[in-house]
Amino acid sequence: MADKRGTAMAGNEQNRKSSNGVASANEQEAVVNSETTIDQVRDLLFGGAQRSIEGSLTSLREEMQAVIKQLQAEFAKELAAVQDKLQQLERTTEEKRLASHRDVGVAISELGATISKLGSGGTGR
Repeated sequence: MADKRGTAMAGNEQNRKSSNGVASANEQEAVVNSETTIDQVRDLLFGGAQRSIEGSLTSLREEMQAVIKQLQAEFAKELAAVQDKLQQLERTTEEKRLASHRDVGVAISELGATISKLGSGGTGR
């Protein structure tokens, strides 16, 4: 009798295990179906808004890229203007420096001539 009960209990466990296995597969299928259904409902409710937002973001991204290109072009133009001005200032400064050297040379020559005149005039006294 104990053997019959043990065999019956083992059979019940196998039945429970197999029914749990089937229930698990059914539960997993139900979860997948409910997730699919939820995704479909979500798409119906918010899909249009999401696509609209994505379109707006794409449009904004394109506008930003266009503005960035425009700013880069303007910056390059301004940088070129600053570099040209800097080169012009360098040339002007160099010309002024050379003119100053010439003026100093002329002043020294005139001073030397004046000193020479004074020296030759002083010996005749």
